[in-house]
Amino acid sequence: MKFISRFFAKKHEQKEIRRPNLKTRIPLPLHEIAEKGVYRRLNPYSLDAITREFKGAQFVTKETKIVTMGSCFAQELKKWLQNNNFICLPHEWGVIYSPQSIRQIIQYSFDRASWKPVEPFWILNDKYYDPYIKSSDHSGPRYLGENADEARRALEIHYKQSAKLLRDADLVVWTLGLTELWRNREDHSAYFAVPYPQNYDEKKHEFYTLTFQDVLDELRYAINNLRRYNPAVSIILSVSPVPLSISFRPELGPYVATQYSKSLLVTTAMTLVKEFDEVYYMPSYEVTRNDPHANYSPDGRHVTKECVGSIMELFRALYVSEE
Repeated sequence: MKFISRFFAKKHEQKEIRRPNLKTRIPLPLHEIAEKGVYRRLNPYSLDAITREFKGAQFVTKETKIVTMGSCFAQELKKWLQNNNFICLPHEWGVIYSPQSIRQIIQYSFDRASWKPVEPFWILNDKYYDPYIKSSDHSGPRYLGENADEARRALEIHYKQSAKLLRDADLVVWTLGLTELWRNREDHSAYFAVPYPQNYDEKKHEFYTLTFQDVLDELRYAINNLRRYNPAVSIILSVSPVPLSISFRPELGPYVATQYSKSLLVTTAMTLVKEFDEVYYMPSYEVTRNDPHANYSPDGRHVTKECVGSIMELFRALYVSEE
């Protein structure tokens, strides 16, 4: 198994504080498993140790057709895969923040008849936009056309392309971003982000925070329906280490609201890994939070290139085949 880069290993090289003697505390039949499960007395935690201790599955090759979906960190993953000559299929979903948005993409890709949102378009400055998908250039909602007919045709093309892409994929990586979202009050369809000042209507739009059960249900739907049309696909779940840029939960504040979102997403991802075969977890969030001072840029939100590099070396060690 490959381990993290020599640079990062040297950067975090330090002496481990003496551990307790397991033989005097743990029953003999449990010694072997307890020895492997002892938390290392290091701050930050050894990234080499994380690589050795976390169980992956080395099945990804340079021939694997990969689709990345999710938050800003999914974009970093996509760049690394492309720069390292992996097959990363192009798409037009843009940044996807919530698990509900992932479910909606799966729904309109494979069950078009059931996807009939009450609010099919946003009209901004006399142009038509998709309320549910962010543009790939990060400029805002995805542009659809100058009128309703053009917008409908653009959506039909997008739905067909999305379905084909998901059918063709060997591996889908979902990077989960947050649990806060804005949605339509009537049918609860989740927008890609908060509505714009030009079209915000408190009678139509509402803020909502997904619960654990919500996230579990959304991702179960996404996994089951993706596999209904692509039975052989593997899925890797991860949680974005990027904090919320803004929270609409004043009782918590943005820092605590971020911890709520991330802990709930991690818990849900781990639950699904145990529930489904060929669903895996990539601990990118844990690696980043292991040493936040070193791994975040000065704005406290975006992850440094060095950290992205070490996370992708961990991805290589855990999931890329040596063949």
